[in-house]
Amino acid sequence: MSTTLSAEEDLRHIETSLDKLFRVAMESLEAVENALREAKPLDLSANTALAEHLKDTIYTEALFFIAKWQPLGHELLYVEALIKVSYDLFRITRYANEIALTISLAPGTRIDSQVVEVARTAREMVERAFRALLEKKRDIAKNVEELDAVIDRAYRAALQGVASKEQVPREEALACIILRQLERVADHATYIAREVLRALAPS
Repeated sequence: MSTTLSAEEDLRHIETSLDKLFRVAMESLEAVENALREAKPLDLSANTALAEHLKDTIYTEALFFIAKWQPLGHELLYVEALIKVSYDLFRITRYANEIALTISLAPGTRIDSQVVEVARTAREMVERAFRALLEKKRDIAKNVEELDAVIDRAYRAALQGVASKEQVPREEALACIILRQLERVADHATYIAREVLRALAPS
């Protein structure tokens, strides 16, 4: 009996790997939220290593899928989107790790609650963007870009606040650095949403 997988089964396999990467990214963002709320250091290096491994696995699986099935049109755009989204999720995990390292530089330092709220919004953006991809819903993807503007404003306000002072309290300096990293997380969530819109564009 033949055990050759169909194109649909091969595609589901790639999506399963991507879902694992998404869960690593979300776990990292949730850990960052808690660390900011509780002012406790954390180590996310293992998550980052796992995310890189999954990203490389997805890239290989997607290349094999393209070579084997030679997809065209929307199917090819979708597989390309999976490759790009895997990179974005990896970068999101890396930025979460950078935030963890920043928190560890000043353990016990209380960060403004607004930063925790921005972290929550960034996590929500990633979740919505990925859901838009799996459910193939353009309206969810469009909503992600609207949230990106909220995080951009928060980062610019913090940057202006720091720039206006000759001496900056440690808490404000750390908050500004973390907001910059969260702004990059939000950017990658937006890139995922744009890939969804591109892959689902009317033919």
